[in-house]
Amino acid sequence: MNSFDPSYFIHTANVLLLLAYSVRDILWLRLCALASSLVAIPYFILQPTPLWAPIGWSALFVAINVFQSWRLLVERRPVKLTPEEEYVRGLVFEDVPPGRVLQVLSIGSWVNTAMGERLIESGKSPEAISLIARGKVLVTRDGLVLGELVAGSLVGSALLLSGAPADVDAVAVEPVRALRWEIATLQRYLAAHPDVRITMQRHLARDLARKVVSFGERGDKEQERRNLG
Repeated sequence: MNSFDPSYFIHTANVLLLLAYSVRDILWLRLCALASSLVAIPYFILQPTPLWAPIGWSALFVAINVFQSWRLLVERRPVKLTPEEEYVRGLVFEDVPPGRVLQVLSIGSWVNTAMGERLIESGKSPEAISLIARGKVLVTRDGLVLGELVAGSLVGSALLLSGAPADVDAVAVEPVRALRWEIATLQRYLAAHPDVRITMQRHLARDLARKVVSFGERGDKEQERRNLG
């Protein structure tokens, strides 16, 4: 009777590794690589003298891929957002998976701003950017009304890009509910998550475009009213 040929293990392991390189989904890549490392270990053990170095490396690859696969599975678990979180997702992060949305919301904090409070003060560099969920904010420069910010607007978006001190005042004209991110924290998160960064940049561009059009028209009308007065 012929003895079992251990080379079947290494051939199977390499087929699994080839499959891992062929799939597009990162989770399946991890799982195939994990299976390849596991199947390769018996081949190294069944040699006339066990090959301890390859066994050790294979065990390390198994541990790494087990951890990474577990992390991906956790990220892909169905996530239930609260109605408020789902509302914010619709405002800005519609194309982002709920799990990612929960992450970016978790690095910020919900704040309630009373009527008359300032979200931005002229001459000061804001340390945070706020996404308005409810309420209205009036933006002025030297007493000249430039425009209003409502749900979906970002307070401080232009300053986030320029890093310059504010030359406008932003005052709540009714109670405001907003999500507030520290600028440094948000920038670090976006640098580490390109998918969310792209979505955020797209919303920033739309937000700034609306402000340029709205504030420009409002400013011209207000200046014309003052001149006539």
